[in-house]
Amino acid sequence: MKLTIESKNKVLYERAKVISKEILAPRAHVYDREAKFPRENFDDLIREGFTCLTLPGEYGGPDLYSDPVTYVMILFELSKGCVNTALLLHMHNSITHFLITLGTSDQKKHIADLVNDGKIIASHGGESGTSTQWNRKLDTRAELVDGKYVINGRKVFCSMAGEADCYTLWVQVGDDWDVRKSMCFLLCPADHPGFTIDNKWNSYALRGTVSHGIKIENVDVPANCLIGKGGDPIRVDITPKFGLGYAAVYLGVGAAAYEWALEYSRNRRLKPTNNPISSYQPIQRLLGEMKIEMEKALLMVQRAAWTLQAFGAEEAYPLISAAKFSASEASASITDNAVKLAGGAGLLEDHPLERLHREARSGLVMPPNSEKCLDTVAKSVIEKNPEFAGTP
Repeated sequence: MKLTIESKNKVLYERAKVISKEILAPRAHVYDREAKFPRENFDDLIREGFTCLTLPGEYGGPDLYSDPVTYVMILFELSKGCVNTALLLHMHNSITHFLITLGTSDQKKHIADLVNDGKIIASHGGESGTSTQWNRKLDTRAELVDGKYVINGRKVFCSMAGEADCYTLWVQVGDDWDVRKSMCFLLCPADHPGFTIDNKWNSYALRGTVSHGIKIENVDVPANCLIGKGGDPIRVDITPKFGLGYAAVYLGVGAAAYEWALEYSRNRRLKPTNNPISSYQPIQRLLGEMKIEMEKALLMVQRAAWTLQAFGAEEAYPLISAAKFSASEASASITDNAVKLAGGAGLLEDHPLERLHREARSGLVMPPNSEKCLDTVAKSVIEKNPEFAGTP
């Protein structure tokens, strides 16, 4: 099992570490405090080519979904600087990958042209009263009228609402309520007058994702804006890849907390000895626990990425769920221990730890949440070993 960065992509990985530390981290608190989209970060990432990470080589990109180990490590490093930016970048790059995978030749070129031109693509699937993780039923519908799809409905948790250039809507096309046949992707320009943003995103974490709700009234787009066919958004080789990137992003939060705590423990000195608190055994124990939790989860993320590359998404699906569970739980544990290590200083807004603590907590519930991850892993074991299910 090869978990190293491929040589052709090492420059990208090393550049991600620099960008994270020198560009993203200094701005992270502003985006959090003001619940502001990280526009400056995206401007820099566009210039650096990071919004083209999943474009195939024929369209000028490095096609990092063909090297998922490098892809998740880049997200891991960027998230240390700003989780909001890394999460949104992953959404953009993943939906770009899916659209190009599913599109016709003309659609592929159109999408690649948008991305190469610096346009940002969002993915909006959530609806009130339903879930992206359990049984699905969409109320957002599209009807083909005179060569155009006319869309009506509402979406919730729409990351980059009002900020992305294009929205990829998960919609029901036709009258068949079986989402395996009727759920489709429709790519829509974000400036269509039929979109109304409710501006109600006021969360305690991930504030910079500006995930407002959107009302969709008679949004009409040409028929060629339908990407793929019914059921494609929930294909086993499509949806799990979202979870892999999110695992890396949320683990990056814990890694940032660990690195901050390590540096703090080296510099914090107490009288009368004036020794750094890193010399105290209880502090060393906390640091040891944090380091081990981070490394264990990172190996899970890397293994899932390697399996995706070597055997495909269906084989990797339970490992991706295990990685997302491990990453989220590890980050929550790491940030808890970091607060214990720092004491009262860890609660101050002068330091990033209180923000990282909130952001790590969000990883437990963001899809796929911890319970769904465990459910997926357990079912994969039972399906391979039916005797574990017992007698009906």
